[in-house]
Amino acid sequence: SSMALAGYAWAGCGKCPGDAAKAEAGAAIAKAGEVKAECAAAAGEAKAGCMAKAGCMDKAEGAPCAMACDAKCKDLAVVNTQGLAALIESKAVAVVLDARSGKFDDGRRIPGAKSLTDAATAEEAATLIPAKNSLVVAYCGGPKCPAAGKLAAHLKGLGYTNVIVYPGGIAGWAAAGKTVEEPAK
Repeated sequence: SSMALAGYAWAGCGKCPGDAAKAEAGAAIAKAGEVKAECAAAAGEAKAGCMAKAGCMDKAEGAPCAMACDAKCKDLAVVNTQGLAALIESKAVAVVLDARSGKFDDGRRIPGAKSLTDAATAEEAATLIPAKNSLVVAYCGGPKCPAAGKLAAHLKGLGYTNVIVYPGGIAGWAAAGKTVEEPAK
């Protein structure tokens, strides 16, 4: 049974440049449930008509819900732990990508995730992502790790239209008690 995703995914705070594109990128999640189209500002952290650089915070994870006003993450929609878990449990067709590389990649993965970095060629991306309009979720180490945002922006630049970021990363996923695939020993 599919679970409504209302309150678990955001398309932007509505005040930053590019929020229309964020809403469009979040349209794939709207098919599986409802998308919350405006950020829930935590503790009234709005500054100068836009969220602080850290973004409005997902109270459950302390992770940026929209990475609002961060130029390298502009035009990206995000999903939190509950939303990603609901997406995975619903068996929706989505490509989950771990953006970590080098010493930051410990081999642990959200179940079903594949590894891809922002250095990937168009051909490498195409081997993992079946179509330009496929739902893609990128994550990395956690809220302070920039790799997921960089991968998402790279994929958008390659023409992928439904890319979202899970800013909680593997740290947030594990901290929530979700299943983590361990590397083969």
